[in-house]
Parts: sequence; structure tokens; C-alpha cells
Amino acid sequence: MDVPAAEDSNERHIDARALRFAIIFPVLLSLGLVGGGLLLARSLPRGAELPLGGGPLPLPVFLAVAVAVTLLLGIGVGAFGAWTTLARNLRRALLGTAMALQLGSITVFAAALLGQSGEGGAAAQRVDGYVVLMGCGLAAAMGLVLALTFKPDEQWSGADDEALAEMLELEEDPTVSNDRLVYAIHPRSSVVIMILLAGILPGAVLTVVSAWFLPAFVAAAVLAIGALCATVHVDRRRLAVKLAGLLPVIVMACTDVEAAVSLDIKAGDYGGWGLRKHSGSESFLAFSGAAVVLRCVLGRVVLSAPNLDTADDLAAILNRRAGKRPGQH
Repeated sequence: MDVPAAEDSNERHIDARALRFAIIFPVLLSLGLVGGGLLLARSLPRGAELPLGGGPLPLPVFLAVAVAVTLLLGIGVGAFGAWTTLARNLRRALLGTAMALQLGSITVFAAALLGQSGEGGAAAQRVDGYVVLMGCGLAAAMGLVLALTFKPDEQWSGADDEALAEMLELEEDPTVSNDRLVYAIHPRSSVVIMILLAGILPGAVLTVVSAWFLPAFVAAAVLAIGALCATVHVDRRRLAVKLAGLLPVIVMACTDVEAAVSLDIKAGDYGGWGLRKHSGSESFLAFSGAAVVLRCVLGRVVLSAPNLDTADDLAAILNRRAGKRPGQH
């Protein structure tokens, strides 16, 4: 069993993929035990006794204890194996030990359920010894296999290829480091005031009907203003427009751009304010004025810009990167 090695960052001290394995595997084991316990519920009307004794417990309590012990052993020990600051052999030993412990835990609790249910015609007993012997032997073997096959070395990934290409590109042409731009789009102050008045005045009038109209209309006005606010992010790889700076609504690779031009436009000529998507064309306009019009492989994209200078900068970056993959000039 081969667990992927660490992520592609020298500054990170956690092997993210090994950590995911250390968390997900005991969770799946626990789900399997719970499923098996529920299948045996009819054979355990009085509940089940823990492997160490102490009197029968209701089956849900028994399963909860079993899951808690398994997760504690599996995640509690395995998570330490994800620390890249530890020695390689120690990380292997920790992950192998976690594997053996969590499999052993599942085996012992499953043996208790099977033994006390009397499945297979055997006399009821606290723990089925055969299940314990076979399961714990397998657990030890799996732990050893994982410890021997786990590769804690950092591996090259696609992100490393992109980083190398970017570094080589910067060495050949330092000016491409300027091919990044971020700016905000928002409606003009006069439009904001108009939208707020359009919400407040009718809401205030309708308060004679219900006091809820005013806050409802104001909330609708605020949402309308928010729908006209976004941020534009562009670098050497892609262009992204994020609504309210959070939700991506337009995302495209620079390789899809064929040409870009900055213009002074009227929003009505390109579908109107806000986000528009129709017949392969996309636009996000907060006002009439400076904008960038892109001709793309799949259609046309139009984006507002705070002013023509910013629109010129965005168009220049996209024209330089049009059709180019990282590492191309």
C-alpha cells in the first residue's frame, strides 16, 4: 500500500495527502464496524459487553466506544506520521503502527460482537478468539507493509513544473513579472444612492401595511448593489472575476484569449449592468465607461474597469499572454 508523499511546498510541515489517509482510513473502518454491528443487532437484544468486560452496554454505546477507540488510535498516532519535520523512518514507523492499531481495534471489537451474538452456531462468549487471532495477525502484517512501502520523500508534481517554467520565464524576461493585475468593480456612487432610495422609499411607504416591508426592501437594495460589485484577477495563467471578491463567476485561461481591446462603452450595448451570460458571450459591467472587450475561443467577454488606464493595462497583459502557456514567450 503506497501513500502519496508531501505536497509541493518546502515551507509546509504537513504531508497533506498522508494526513488525509491517516484520517479517512480509520473513519471508513469505523463505518464498516457500525454497519456490521447494526446487522447483528437482533442477535444482541441486551446489548454487548466490552472486550475487557464490565457488563453489557446498549449496542449504540458499545459502537460509540469502539469508534472512539479506533479513531483515537488511528488518527492520534497516524497524524504524527504526516509531520515532514520528523525523520523519514520515524514517519514510516508511526503510520505503520497506526495502521496496525486501528485494524487491531476493529478486530477486537468485531470479535466481541461476533462472540456474544453466537453467530455461526458457536456458544456465546465475550470475545471470539479465532477472529482475534486472524484479525490481529492481519493487522500486524498490514502495519509492517505500510511501514515498508510508505515513501515520505517529496515528489515532483504539476505545480512544480509550472513553478519551474515561471522561474525560467522570469530569468529570460524579467518584465513578465508585471503581468499581474487586480482591481475592484463597483457601481458609481450616484447609482448606489439611486438603488438605496429605490428600496427605502417604497419600503417606508409600505410600513403602514407591515413593518417588515422596509427591512425587506433595504435588504433587496443591498443585494442589488452587491450583485454589481466584483474583483478582477489576472495573471500569466488565467483571468477570474469574483462576485463580491469571493464567488468566481467568470473564469478563463489566458490560452483562450485571442485578442483584447480597451474601450469606452455603454453598458446597454453589451447586455446591461451586472453579470450577463448568453450565447457564448459573458460580461460583468457595473457602469458605462471604461471596459475591456475580449475575443475568445468560445465567444466574447466584456469587463468593466475603473478607468481607461486600468483597462489599457488589462488589455496589454491579456494580449501578451494570449494563446501562451506558462513558459512560452
